[in-house]
Amino acid sequence: MKITDIKLAVARKNLRQTGDNSVAESKECKLGIILDEVNEESIKSFLKLKGDLNLQQHEVNIVSCREKGVKNGTFDYPVISKEDFGWSGKTSQAASAFMAFQYDVLISFTASENKMADFLVSVTRARLKVGRKIPDQNGIFDLTISAGLSEAEIFTEELKKYLKILNTTT
Repeated sequence: MKITDIKLAVARKNLRQTGDNSVAESKECKLGIILDEVNEESIKSFLKLKGDLNLQQHEVNIVSCREKGVKNGTFDYPVISKEDFGWSGKTSQAASAFMAFQYDVLISFTASENKMADFLVSVTRARLKVGRKIPDQNGIFDLTISAGLSEAEIFTEELKKYLKILNTTT
């Protein structure tokens, strides 16, 4: 076990103690999306999902979650890395802003070995947590959809079917 894994475990414990994990009743649907790399095809698929669900821009938060931060990068969406979390659970502004929302649906469309994304999913409050991992070894997802990283459109189409079945859409 690496020291960074221990750091994330301690931060996860501290962050879980500071907030309750229930989602308040709201008339707005909030959608959180965690991506590995922000590539154009994935973004197009998730923006299409936003349109299909009739969500406004302020109801959708998209972040890129990487193991290492990017210096001097200019991105349309925030980048969250290990450097954004401290031992005591103290977080950077970008990480705090993402975790401050209480999501109806939180989507992690990342590689199966992205520990940083797993950490972010485990400490963020959401009614439904959806991922593309098979199997979900950490038990952090309520729903997993089998799709490759290059198959974002298939993932979003399957997600829409499940949301319709679960009657979670607005």
